[in-house]
Amino acid sequence: MNKLTKSITVAALLATLPAASLAAGLVADFSLDANATYDDNFLMNDQDQESWIYSLKPDASLIYISPVTTSELKASLALKRYSEFDRFDSEDPAFDWKHSYQRERSTWTLDVGYSENSQRDLAEDDIGQFDSNTIVETVYANPGVVFRVTEKDDLGISFSHTERDYDGNDFSDNENQTLSINWQRKINPSLSTTVTISDSQYSAERTAISNAETDYEKATVGFIYRYTEATTISGSAGYFQSDSREIIGQPAVLIIETDNSGLLLNLSLAHSQQRNQWSLGFTRSLYPSSRGNVEERDSANAAFERELSGRSSAGISLSWHETSFGPEERESINVSPFFNYRLTPRLKFQTSYIFRSFDRQLSDEVESNRMKMGLRYDF
Repeated sequence: MNKLTKSITVAALLATLPAASLAAGLVADFSLDANATYDDNFLMNDQDQESWIYSLKPDASLIYISPVTTSELKASLALKRYSEFDRFDSEDPAFDWKHSYQRERSTWTLDVGYSENSQRDLAEDDIGQFDSNTIVETVYANPGVVFRVTEKDDLGISFSHTERDYDGNDFSDNENQTLSINWQRKINPSLSTTVTISDSQYSAERTAISNAETDYEKATVGFIYRYTEATTISGSAGYFQSDSREIIGQPAVLIIETDNSGLLLNLSLAHSQQRNQWSLGFTRSLYPSSRGNVEERDSANAAFERELSGRSSAGISLSWHETSFGPEERESINVSPFFNYRLTPRLKFQTSYIFRSFDRQLSDEVESNRMKMGLRYDF
């Protein structure tokens, strides 16, 4: 299916979904986002180059609900245009289907989807290549089941498969597969403990340049604690071990084999009241990147939002990532205050300021400032 066909399919689906709400057991939702963004360093390099970014995104969902089944289909089409860099113009479709089936002592789930994105839109979280106009196609399938073993014990088994294919040869096409087993025990109404083990295989290929394979295992123990009605604390700690093999084909065949191990951490706090919501989090995890490596990543994030009135809200979000593979490191920082105002029951005005910083070990730190304004209409 070529990109034009996919875009037409999404547009047709978006146009017909609202009518489905007339059917029994179906609920349909449709929204439209329109945004204008000014970026003073669009390519995130030493020489600032500004651009306006215009985006239009129709989004639709169709939900079927029965006493034992919930099924949700989502579709969207993101249209993006750039005033100074039209080579990055894109039309990015996305589909997602989530399905769950409830039995007396088990719950079966399935999440499958497809998306297209400009790789530069993912550069901040990935390897930091902001000047690429490569398109990445992502396909994923995540089946799983949770068994109620006893009144206090749940056993979960899940499998995830993700494929990423690029239309250029500046990134490595890759697949990642993970089999996970999770045991959760309810100690009391406020506290639960968890144990998770997983085995993953990651493979990547860059035509005529390199092939890489990485096997990695993880084991963690954790907890979920409902401190109050409004506050939840969760955390885990564990260990990973990985074995990788990379074959570099040009100019001469070179085989590199490496072993690695280390700690995994996760800690999060979430607080939700009538007018205030905030969250804090820190993780030490593994990240399968687009260059064919499974990298180690430390991340921290914080978010706060306050309802100012029945129509308006404001807040701020912050994130920090430090990613390393061997001696190489990358660091990114994102700070974004925002303000939302509901003009009508269906129309919302949204504005934000976004500060971004990206530091590559082998080059200078770069920054950008973004101002974003837009409207969201819920049909």
